[in-house]
Amino acid sequence: RTDPEIARYQSWEVMDADRTRNFLAFNQSVVTLIRPGEWVQIGIAETGSDTLIGDLGIKLSGDQAEAELGITLAAHAHGLGHGLRATQLACNLIWDETPAGVIKVWADIRNAPSRALAERAGFTFIGFETNDGVDEAAFSMPRPQFD
Repeated sequence: RTDPEIARYQSWEVMDADRTRNFLAFNQSVVTLIRPGEWVQIGIAETGSDTLIGDLGIKLSGDQAEAELGITLAAHAHGLGHGLRATQLACNLIWDETPAGVIKVWADIRNAPSRALAERAGFTFIGFETNDGVDEAAFSMPRPQFD
């Protein structure tokens, strides 16, 4: 969250070290993980070392019909499979802990790796949207149905 290159594709602004520490402390204090209508941030740690390399956000809609998912990784962690694994685990958490029927993700159209991650994780491209002046690719994944 301190890297301007990473922040340029996000809806948040770069944070200085103090603001980042406060952000982390606040998110460590969250008691109920998924709350309708609110974002929750979950840290992503490097496998083996537990070094924090990013975070993912989950927002369950107020009516709990859908969830939104976003992910941020430090530049040095790109392309190593951490994002795919974190996305898959977050989807499993949403399916296991909520009644949501669909998960949606958006990626800045300039961020080709993020769009590719959504597709590798099993999301379907549904079109382009402009949100807060940013052109984004929209993706969705319906709840898996087991017969």
